[in-house]
Amino acid sequence: MRRTLAIALGVLLLCLGTITPAQAAVLTLTPITRGNVFTDGQAVKFGLNTDAASVTWSAADVNGTVVASGSQAAATTLQVTVTTRGWYKLTVQAGTTTAQTTFAILSPVSTSAVAGLSTSRVGDFEAATEGWTFYPGSEFPGATGGFALDTTDNHSGTGSGKLTGNFSAGGAYVSVNRPLPSVNATSVSFWAKTANLSFLTFRLTDSTGQVHQQRLTLSGATDWQPLTVTRFDGGKQYSHFGGVNDGVWHGPAKAVEVILDKGAIPGATSGSVNLDDFTVNAPATKPTTPLGDYESAAEGWTFYPGSEFPGATGSLALDTVSPQAGAQSAKVAANFSGGGNYVAIQRTFTPVNLNALSLWVKTTGLSAIGLRLTDSTGQVHQQRLTLSGSSAWQQLTVTRFDGGTGYLHFGGADDGIWHGPAKAIMLTLDHSLIIGGGTTATVNIDTVTATTSGSMIGAGTHFGGSWSTDLVPVLAQSGARGGRDEAYWSSAETTPGTYAFPAKVTNYLQAYQTNGIDPLLVADYGNCLYDCPDQLFNAPYTDAGRTAFANYANALANQYPQVHNLAVWNEWDVNAAGPANKTPDSYLALLKATYTKLKATHPDLTIVGGGDTDVTQQAWFQTFCQLGGLKYLDVVSIHPYNFLHAPESLGAAIDQVRATIRQYNGGVDKPIWITESGWFTGTATASVDEPTQAMYQARAQLGIQGHGVDRYYVYDFMNDGIDPAAQENNFGLVHNPADALGAYTPKPSYVAYATAARQLRGATFLGKEFPGNGLIDQVFAANDGTPFRAIWAASGANTTVTVNATGPITVTSQYGLSNTLTPNASGQVTVTVGVWPTYIAGSTVTSVTAP
Repeated sequence: MRRTLAIALGVLLLCLGTITPAQAAVLTLTPITRGNVFTDGQAVKFGLNTDAASVTWSAADVNGTVVASGSQAAATTLQVTVTTRGWYKLTVQAGTTTAQTTFAILSPVSTSAVAGLSTSRVGDFEAATEGWTFYPGSEFPGATGGFALDTTDNHSGTGSGKLTGNFSAGGAYVSVNRPLPSVNATSVSFWAKTANLSFLTFRLTDSTGQVHQQRLTLSGATDWQPLTVTRFDGGKQYSHFGGVNDGVWHGPAKAVEVILDKGAIPGATSGSVNLDDFTVNAPATKPTTPLGDYESAAEGWTFYPGSEFPGATGSLALDTVSPQAGAQSAKVAANFSGGGNYVAIQRTFTPVNLNALSLWVKTTGLSAIGLRLTDSTGQVHQQRLTLSGSSAWQQLTVTRFDGGTGYLHFGGADDGIWHGPAKAIMLTLDHSLIIGGGTTATVNIDTVTATTSGSMIGAGTHFGGSWSTDLVPVLAQSGARGGRDEAYWSSAETTPGTYAFPAKVTNYLQAYQTNGIDPLLVADYGNCLYDCPDQLFNAPYTDAGRTAFANYANALANQYPQVHNLAVWNEWDVNAAGPANKTPDSYLALLKATYTKLKATHPDLTIVGGGDTDVTQQAWFQTFCQLGGLKYLDVVSIHPYNFLHAPESLGAAIDQVRATIRQYNGGVDKPIWITESGWFTGTATASVDEPTQAMYQARAQLGIQGHGVDRYYVYDFMNDGIDPAAQENNFGLVHNPADALGAYTPKPSYVAYATAARQLRGATFLGKEFPGNGLIDQVFAANDGTPFRAIWAASGANTTVTVNATGPITVTSQYGLSNTLTPNASGQVTVTVGVWPTYIAGSTVTSVTAP
């Protein structure tokens, strides 16, 4: 029976043939737009490779909620119907095979000027209306060619400009040129791509009509390469003609021209070059807060007769005769014939963290005027501002508020130390300062302005290591305005006294400049040509080693004049191994040698130092300050990592560092920059999940604004690997190129960072309020002066706030989604808030309260 059954089964198998399991479909997704970072109105598309007939897809937000889904036939691209700002995870299914990636939709980065570098884009080559014109080099007849938009290739966007030249019938060059807006440029940057040119010729016309010409050498690569010009009256094979023809640059620039030379085409008579992302870069003005333009009585200035010394009379009037700016100035009159010591004008304002105060004064009867500023404790700081004796308008500028001529203080903390922000101002006309001892005088005052710190949001990068500069546009798209990176000593000096910085350093600094990123360069680690104890980081520990390090730092500053901020070492307090032994005195010796060398040759260079104290190294920093270390730096850098705590703990660390600085610096502050801070995801001990990293990152960017920190750099911008158990692999805001989710694709923290960076770009911190229910309400003036608030809870459940407003307000989520809300009949809007930051903007907002 068994034998018969076996034969029957064998016959059946022969009839059916071999049974083969179904093959899983091929399915891969690749970014078309770098990093899958899109902006408003841009089609959300992905590269698609599959052998299936069709695919289905779904997009989920950070909470895992599916917001859109669909299906399509197999194709080389997949377009999804998501249009609202935010972070999303895309899941695509082909049969039993699944592929995932992440993407973001952001608002465009503002190009309005803020403190630092202002970038004017003069060549996006997305439309023919930009004003670029082809020229055939007619003074050398025979050349032909053209200039056209090329939609088949681009560095960014959808097109580039393509310049072609043919010299088979003669000629010497062809070119493309355009007039420029009036910009006092300090550099010009653009990207070029060519198959057969060895150089380009660059011409810039100054305000006199003088043409400055130089040659820009190309790398020989056939891919896009960045080119930057930082000196206009010099460079390779420099020449000049026209205008004043003196070989000296006279800004602003009037026109630009890029030339394709016959001599740049080896062994051929024709060539072409594509151009893209052409920018003219200039220093932007510092952000300011007007305190008195006297165009309206609504500013809140009032007259005060100095009542504590009775007898004086006088007045405040708005004077339309010859104001310094606008239509009128403030005219203050005083009469002391009946006694008294002074009269004044005064006003209060929303607290302002000012670092300078300027005003214009016009008088013939006074030798000086008095200034009183009230700090956050209620302490009044008083000083005298000397006048020149001229009858014309003269500008007075104050940069120290707890000092100056005739300084005294009273009220509040009454310790003679400035405790910002400022909350009131008084300008006094003193009887004792009337020239000739008279009893009457007048003074006109105009354009009283507070200069505020230009807060900059940046990121730590590793382009000096192994990162590709392909990532720089994604960094710029995040809204980061600064990048902190390195140029290793051991790579730059391989022969004693000879410096050759690797091409990757030059390339990433050029990419920074092209994308409007201000570099903070770290001069660091050791070099075994000198002190080499065979320990990690090889910290210099002899006078000869320290001198060699200072010479390397000086060579770095010489090589890259576009670098205005240079840090001396990274985290000496934890990683300066060997005989240097991480001690404060060994770091001070290196810092002193380097600072002295750099300030002698580059006096305007900002030197950043201090050992990069974290929250566990406060005693180390105190010893460093006690030894006199603050004399040899311009900015104190700190790394206040505190993985186990929410970002609100950063404030205490900053305040402790500031107190130490004041203790050992005569009560005077030094600027503080946070040059590393962050939280890591993954599975390592003390990691956080991705939504928490996003929430903490945004709150950190916002929270430090109230503690006088001028710069904040997240560490770091990209995951340094793909191992979830490795702490250092998971700090990033975007994924590693080897990540299965795709190269440079965003984590939720990228979108939260980008949203905060857009809100804070050029913003001025005005103060902090506590509406109740444990909420933090930070008040800012946006770059255009519009007030906005960032509200969140340090912990706890969601709650609501009541926004009292006289008109519409704009509410923006942590992930950038904005909605305009209109108050009810009672002038109120209810907004849900929680542990994530919510941004509320509008000049109509009068207050925010919690139930």
